[in-house]
Amino acid sequence: MANVRKLTRPDGSHFYQVRWRTPDGKHRTKGGFKTKRASTDYANEVDHSQRRGATFDPKSGQLRFREAARRWLDSRHDLKPRTRAGYEYLIADGSEIDRTFGGYPVNAIKRTFVSEWVEGLSKAGKKPSTVRHAFFVIRMVLAQAVADGRLAENPCDHVRLPSERSANGGTPGVVDDPDQFLTAAQVSALVEATPWPYNVMVHLAAWSGLRAAELAGLQVGDVELPAAPINPNAYAKPGLLRVERTVMVIDGVLSYDTPKTKGSRRRVPLTPATVGILRDYLVAHPRGDELGAPLFPASVLVAAKPTGKRATDANGKRIVPKAEVVLAALSVVEAEERLTLDWSVPLRHPSFYKAVYRPAVLRANRLDLGVRLPPALKFHALRHTYASLCVAAGISPLEIARFMGHAKVTTTLTVYAHLFEDDHADAMAALGAMGAETTHAENVVPFRRA
Repeated sequence: MANVRKLTRPDGSHFYQVRWRTPDGKHRTKGGFKTKRASTDYANEVDHSQRRGATFDPKSGQLRFREAARRWLDSRHDLKPRTRAGYEYLIADGSEIDRTFGGYPVNAIKRTFVSEWVEGLSKAGKKPSTVRHAFFVIRMVLAQAVADGRLAENPCDHVRLPSERSANGGTPGVVDDPDQFLTAAQVSALVEATPWPYNVMVHLAAWSGLRAAELAGLQVGDVELPAAPINPNAYAKPGLLRVERTVMVIDGVLSYDTPKTKGSRRRVPLTPATVGILRDYLVAHPRGDELGAPLFPASVLVAAKPTGKRATDANGKRIVPKAEVVLAALSVVEAEERLTLDWSVPLRHPSFYKAVYRPAVLRANRLDLGVRLPPALKFHALRHTYASLCVAAGISPLEIARFMGHAKVTTTLTVYAHLFEDDHADAMAALGAMGAETTHAENVVPFRRA
């Protein structure tokens, strides 16, 4: 229990000092209080902290944020490698967080300091998601400082953050941009404009909803194709994809990782058309009989012959088309010939995205296949497309959540809320039919009497 002492300075003036003992037996003092009331208030704060199980030790709060962040990350044995790498990047020497907070003792960081930093990032044009992600790291570091008794409370509490809005300014987290959803015809056009074998992967992305890292992590043994039914009039059982792993790249090194969440490890049913495409694909796959072989290969773009033209003018302005535009001008066959495939290692999504996917989007529009694609179409839009196709097919939200690997069905209902609200025609027709059954001319009562 903390106690207050009245002490006298050499000049005869008085001051008050608070003394207490930490749980590990160390004595601590805090002096310089001009009034007994101020010292008593501080002593009560010490006692309150110790009753809550918190070690009140102001000296331990002098630990600099940079070191506190390192200790926090070292203690996080629960993190996946990719998550850890992301946190390493955010708290690295010279990072935005390190430049701002690294040299400060944790007990010198106040709520106003954190709040002004958040506001400054927002005014500098940083995306709300970027600001929030960085803030959450700071909050976790300081939360650990509270747990370790270095702080009495977290200065990140009650800091207002920029809200994340959807593309149309709606609810955060909701995907409501029409360009994120393709029709089946648009998917077919994109597949047709993509060189083999990645046209199969593009089809699979739109008709299975797998994330990019999950597609890259697929192996031949993850494809379960049904045997043809004995009864020619019976429906064939649906094929399945087992999602068991993802592929990640950390510091340039490619490796397998576990799926994003526990719910992400799943079995996804396939349409008959997709089963047929995969059956043909595995026949053509050079390692189609090896269960552990990557389903989709890595690739290297064969360099084009030099043209001798300058890429920029005298002012440094680019005067030649971007690589994706040049590649989009190739035919699908020519684009396939420019790829050197490596079936021994999994696909690197960033390389595929630049060398294959983006040119395919532009090529589909150039070939004028009857539909137009959004020019800035992202690969993740194919996952959103799968959700919209499932909703249109009448598949329940719970099943969609399972197919897509969402941890909770509420995630599906939130992200794709407007898809479920778009059309109530069937429900209203069914409801109206129930009323029609009991409506007879002889017992109709007007709402308003004449």
